Amino acid sequence: MKIIVAHPAQQHSYRLAAALKKSGQLYKYVTTVYYKPHSLTKIVAAILPGKFKTKASHRRCAELEDDDVIQFCEGEGLLKLLALNTPILRKKYRQIKYHTADRFAKKVADYALAHKVDAVICYDDCSPLLFEQLRDTAPHILRIMDMSAANLLYMRAIYEDDLKMAPTFSSILLNERRSVWDERNVDRTKRELEATERFLVASEFVRDSLLFSGIKENQISICPYGVDVERFAQKEYPPVNQLKSRAIRFVYVGGVKELKGIYYLLEAFLQIPKEQAELTVVGGCNLEMEELKKYVHRVRFTGSVLHEKMPELLKENDVFVFPSLGEGQSLSVLEAAACGLPLIVSVNSGVGKIVEKMGAGFLIPIQSIDAIREKIEFFIQHPGQIISMGNIAREMALRYTWAAYDARIKDWAEKAEANTHEYKP
Repeated sequence: MKIIVAHPAQQHSYRLAAALKKSGQLYKYVTTVYYKPHSLTKIVAAILPGKFKTKASHRRCAELEDDDVIQFCEGEGLLKLLALNTPILRKKYRQIKYHTADRFAKKVADYALAHKVDAVICYDDCSPLLFEQLRDTAPHILRIMDMSAANLLYMRAIYEDDLKMAPTFSSILLNERRSVWDERNVDRTKRELEATERFLVASEFVRDSLLFSGIKENQISICPYGVDVERFAQKEYPPVNQLKSRAIRFVYVGGVKELKGIYYLLEAFLQIPKEQAELTVVGGCNLEMEELKKYVHRVRFTGSVLHEKMPELLKENDVFVFPSLGEGQSLSVLEAAACGLPLIVSVNSGVGKIVEKMGAGFLIPIQSIDAIREKIEFFIQHPGQIISMGNIAREMALRYTWAAYDARIKDWAEKAEANTHEYKP
């Protein structure tokens, strides 16, 4: 089967494209910004400062040959990244994003038609135009949506509850996820769902969000992501007596975002004495925000950290906590598990059920300060469990390697080829 993987940004699309290449089913990977010879991206990267140069040079996949990659709308893709990272242009980001996504979608549809491919895999919130055009002009080309997160319609109901439960952070959530209340985006989501034939999702949580929106279960395949268990190797644990003699170190990775449940985590730590527990929050934040001032004395905020430095940072800590309101499947949780950190994760984290089933930590409800505090106190009172649960967390991560992901994708693609149009919505 000749498959195009198309994404105007990145997410985990490199991994999917590489997995399909290994199985012999990738035709081309299509994107906007990509670091390869003679690309505009490489030219621009040469003049970028510091971490932006590093990020740009990493915008490529080592497992793909340059000839495997096609670029459309590269200049617009770079402009979108500029808008995202420049305060004066940030207000224009969404406008640029969707304009670029729609132009990119039309070009991908034309390319798929011209090259007579069998299937196109695209991503949620990229553009309904791609699948609508294929549906109308080439219905024989299978239209597959790789869902990296729960769909907008499902998450809106969760966020509306959160606005009532966490009013202190309501302005943050409204700013972070204002798109879910924008009827234009709601319409785009509905059109994407309607034009898609099959869905590839990372977790039961994402599957449930699609069922909520009327998608049939036989349209959905679950294929969890992976983690690099060599880069994120297991840490060496301190002796239990040492853990008893100092504050237990908790870490959260995901940015200071209310959609990650950050309010509930920060509030929980205000109720725990400093000498008993520390919290490190990793991710972009603005410590001048009024909402954060009450926590600065109690919590260590690192700001953004380059991904290559994450293994070392994770290993400096004892327990990973992640109370997100909704994730497709949290890669940061898998990375922490691979390092051997026991986990406190929400039911909507995308990995909660296996964490609970294996005993790699604790599953907590979303939007609960009390539940977070209770599990923090458990590790303070039972430091030996950090080691035993951490070992189980490592075992859990070994089930979710990228090699395992590649094997799942190969199996899924073979079944999709054998039953190309078994289901037609």
